[in-house]
Amino acid sequence: MKTIISKSGKKITFRAPQKDDLDALYKYAKKIEVEDTFITLNPQEPLTYKEEKKFLSSFIKDVKAGKKVHVFALDENKIIGMCHVHKQGRRSGHVGQMGIALLKKYRSEGIGRKLAKHVFALAKKQLKISKITLFCFINNKIALSFYKKLGFIQFGHLPQANQYKGELIDSLYFYKNI
Repeated sequence: MKTIISKSGKKITFRAPQKDDLDALYKYAKKIEVEDTFITLNPQEPLTYKEEKKFLSSFIKDVKAGKKVHVFALDENKIIGMCHVHKQGRRSGHVGQMGIALLKKYRSEGIGRKLAKHVFALAKKQLKISKITLFCFINNKIALSFYKKLGFIQFGHLPQANQYKGELIDSLYFYKNI
């Protein structure tokens, strides 16, 4: 567990997920889903409580098995964001795939940057990861800027990889050595 202070002075806690986080996680997921930002959740295909329960169970299992680092960002007991790195297998065991999401209200507070750096350190130490990859919707200008500030380098472009608000949107792929 780690505590940081956001730019606006909010005390934010970073910690691993726990089984009793299901209700808080579901509330967070539904908020992110409604925000309909550039993530794979889609309000036209609403997430169910049962799916979220399965999701929580799977990433707790993967963390225990040493396949993933997953960290929640909390404002008091409310989940406001999360970041994970999932270790790839076999010959790519030194590579992890990253995902990060933060509620709109908490963006531009320095939380995402600190959360990502915390997860990078955990992934390097616990998973023996030396390279992290991620993808981003091509029209997500804020995230693209964020990833570049974190030192990610673009290495690929997949046309029409995502359906977003009735359009097919390209994905850009990035990596970072840690």
